[in-house]
Amino acid sequence: MRFRQADHLDTGYFMRLSPRLSPGSRALRLLVTLALILAFIVIFSGVWCPGIIESYEVLLTTPTPAPTLAPSLPPASPAPTATPKPETFTIIWLSDTQTIAYNKDDKVFRAMGEWIAAQQEPLDIRYIVQTGDLVDNGYMQKQWDSFYLMSDHFYGKIPYLTIAGNHDLGVKRQDYSAFLELPFITDLPEEQKFMGGQAVYAELQAGGVDFLFIGAGWGADVSSTVWINKVLRAHPDHVAILLMHSYLTAADVLSYQGDEIRDQIVATNPNVRLVLAGHIRGSGYIMEAFDDDGDGTMDRQVNAMLYNYQEYPRYGSGQLRILTFDTATRNIHVATYSPYTDRYYADGHFKEKEFDLVNAF
Repeated sequence: MRFRQADHLDTGYFMRLSPRLSPGSRALRLLVTLALILAFIVIFSGVWCPGIIESYEVLLTTPTPAPTLAPSLPPASPAPTATPKPETFTIIWLSDTQTIAYNKDDKVFRAMGEWIAAQQEPLDIRYIVQTGDLVDNGYMQKQWDSFYLMSDHFYGKIPYLTIAGNHDLGVKRQDYSAFLELPFITDLPEEQKFMGGQAVYAELQAGGVDFLFIGAGWGADVSSTVWINKVLRAHPDHVAILLMHSYLTAADVLSYQGDEIRDQIVATNPNVRLVLAGHIRGSGYIMEAFDDDGDGTMDRQVNAMLYNYQEYPRYGSGQLRILTFDTATRNIHVATYSPYTDRYYADGHFKEKEFDLVNAF
């Protein structure tokens, strides 16, 4: 007996083969027959495909791999900071010019101003500082008019910082009112002034070194101590140059103001390296060493200089000091010169017309 193809199966044929089966058996056979038919349909129609089912099983059981990130580039290196090139530059220090103003020696003031302006580039003059007694009487306008014959040549072109001497406050008045109205003071930012300009500071950067000029005028040297210390401590990495009208004498000892300034300011601030002063006639020098960390070893030396050549007939007039800073050696070359007489002058302590302060900043 042969079966016909599945798609032409006759269900009645199976029923006729076993006419004597019970109704239950016939029902069971019918179910088996239907199951076989359904199996044939599924197989030959392609609905059931073991390969496809297996592929889906793999997809369901295989964990999804984490996305592969593109290799990150190393962070860009910061641009190299250029090492500051050492420099040699000049600071002009003016001391007591009061006698020139009193005598109205306009030719002297003019010679000083013209020389400073002419030497700005050849000497690389970065700053001009003055330690008081610009005039003999701060309430005599004609004396200021004479002084301006010098300052007009450089003011506004070269930075200038000054403090007041006792004569700038008036011979008898001893009052700051007139001095504080000078353009040299009013032009300074308020944050750089104490009590309107009784004490002042300014900054300079040269050859990779930060400098701080800070000073107090006559009568304000002690009262401004707290303010000066605050400014110095806010600039710990600056080389501080202290400007005082009185600090030492021509005998190379501290003046009575200098004693207090040394103890309250110089000794307590490791960044103070140089003190410039006038007031007393002549020239003088003191070098002191300080143990800043208390370990018994000296950490810092401070040079203090006095120069005030007024009313010295044998000297002539118009002296100014040329301070040449070398940021490579940290030395300061000092020379005293008068553009009016065109002469160099010896220092009373060093006995030389020119000398060096070694490791001075």
